[in-house]
Amino acid sequence: MPEITLTIAGTPSLQQGVHKAATSLDSVELVFSRKSGGVCSQVNLAADRTSLYRTLEATKAKIELVCQRLGIEEKDLEYDRSGLSKLDNIRYKLLFLKKMLFEAFIPIQWVIVYKNQNEKKWHKIIPDSKVFQADPFVVFKDDKYFVFYEELKFEDYHGYLMVAELDTANNNLINEKIILKLENHLSFPNVFKENGTYYMIPECADSHRVDLYECTDFPYQWKHTKTLLDNIQAVDTTPLKTDQGWYLFTSEIVKGADCNDELSIYKSADLLTEPFTKLYNEPVISDVTNARMAGHFIKHDGDIFRVSQNCGKRYGHQANVNKVLQIEGEYKEELVNTLKPDRGALGFHTYNQDHEIVIGDMEIARFDIYSLKRFVWGNIRKHVFKM
Repeated sequence: MPEITLTIAGTPSLQQGVHKAATSLDSVELVFSRKSGGVCSQVNLAADRTSLYRTLEATKAKIELVCQRLGIEEKDLEYDRSGLSKLDNIRYKLLFLKKMLFEAFIPIQWVIVYKNQNEKKWHKIIPDSKVFQADPFVVFKDDKYFVFYEELKFEDYHGYLMVAELDTANNNLINEKIILKLENHLSFPNVFKENGTYYMIPECADSHRVDLYECTDFPYQWKHTKTLLDNIQAVDTTPLKTDQGWYLFTSEIVKGADCNDELSIYKSADLLTEPFTKLYNEPVISDVTNARMAGHFIKHDGDIFRVSQNCGKRYGHQANVNKVLQIEGEYKEELVNTLKPDRGALGFHTYNQDHEIVIGDMEIARFDIYSLKRFVWGNIRKHVFKM
């Protein structure tokens, strides 16, 4: 059995359930290394900024998952189980208070933003306060920009997929129509074109499948054409076609791993006729600050760029642009840019482009009467009635 040590930064002690000293309390870094030298696994997961207990439980589950992958038992690990310094105790309590105040007093809403590729300023499209709109994908066709996106009504929190035309003259979405609504929650309508036909891979983790839809009458009519992956809970699955074949980049929900923590790759020789199989047994990225997909791959001057989410501070905090250096043999990429929300916005987690338009989404605070009533009642149900 390999002798492995574990270094823990920014995490509760697994023995005492208190926070270990660290410069940042946003995430937990676990580094598994052999006593003889060399790192054999390195992962980064989100810290729960309102609960030391939940951070502890998530850390324990992640260690158990990594140990299982490495073929070792947790009891054989060696690591520091020291307690929390007084300074970090104070810092964590302040973060807890800040988070609770944020959740208690600030109603939030996801909105679609866009700009011309030559512009610096984002234009916000503010929908009715009863819904949020997120995960936009844009398609330029027949001199029009069609935006595919998730819409969700706050009254039932059940996502469905929409399409609309982008009216840049009036900063609005027009001719909106539902294109897909199921019993399960839907989001991330990943629309792309192959051999003259438009396809879509929506997120529907609750169905335990990754499905492919074909457009029969653009942009409104879609039909299920194939199940790409079965018996899997996966989010934000994104295809990539290269000379080596088709790849699906996705984040799986498994015991010990949150949907924001890890990135896996599946491969097939053909999107429509051949099955997809896992390219690597283990995730190629285990880092809450860079794993989850945030939109289409971008191809530019022969290079491929992967857009990812940074959920270290919180879900939807900001996005990254990573240059893909290698896929086969060993996956490699490097961070080249960070996409942050505008001043006053709270988050940014989707980025796509087509022709001259770049599109994304931002999380904003909304203080109208409906939003305040909805938010207060939601907190009462959550914290008083436990609904």
